[in-house]
Amino acid sequence: MGDTVYAISPYFPYSQGNKWAYAHKRGDESSEVTYVIEGTESFNGKEVPKRVQAENTEEYFCTLIDPVYGVSDFKHHIGMAPEYLIYTPPANVIPARMKVGDMHYSTSHLFRFNYDGTLKDEGSFYDTTVFETVEAVTVPAGTFEKCLKLILTRDDVFSDMVINVVLTEWIAHGIGIVKSSAKVTIYNPGGEDPFIAGADDELRKAVVNGKSYP
Repeated sequence: MGDTVYAISPYFPYSQGNKWAYAHKRGDESSEVTYVIEGTESFNGKEVPKRVQAENTEEYFCTLIDPVYGVSDFKHHIGMAPEYLIYTPPANVIPARMKVGDMHYSTSHLFRFNYDGTLKDEGSFYDTTVFETVEAVTVPAGTFEKCLKLILTRDDVFSDMVINVVLTEWIAHGIGIVKSSAKVTIYNPGGEDPFIAGADDELRKAVVNGKSYP
């Protein structure tokens, strides 16, 4: 297994209309969160799919899945704040091919804009992605064999804050993310205690390329 090289793009089926609903837990609160591939945005003539949170359509990523370059984030439109981030160049967070034990680094310049398109400030993005293992995962939608377990450590660095996200994802071939666990820590230069939050998602149901799960 350690010598097997996995092509990453088939694990992220980002065709228009594909939809994933997750059992979402944050602290003592439980809910359902749904993501759908809906529409595109253009970046230098390239149409990039939008992965939109159905419950809050202001929250979405523009992410391109490419068999040569892998998974690249172009934009994060933030639903919790009236702003969005542009990654320049696009942040290649997962390469096109990986094997267990591989570690991948990515960095990008960040432009932070207000919703009205005015530039708020600039910063830097850093990502480290580790391919930890391949394993079976059981979630409400069923048991998925040979899922890739990736750990992404993402840092958005601005003059007024640093946002650190440690994201563990289990990803099934032809289906997408079936389970994830995130820890978010927000630091500020004023020396105050950091804000820390966590969330866990498990796939409840999905419709991917016309096939329903479960």
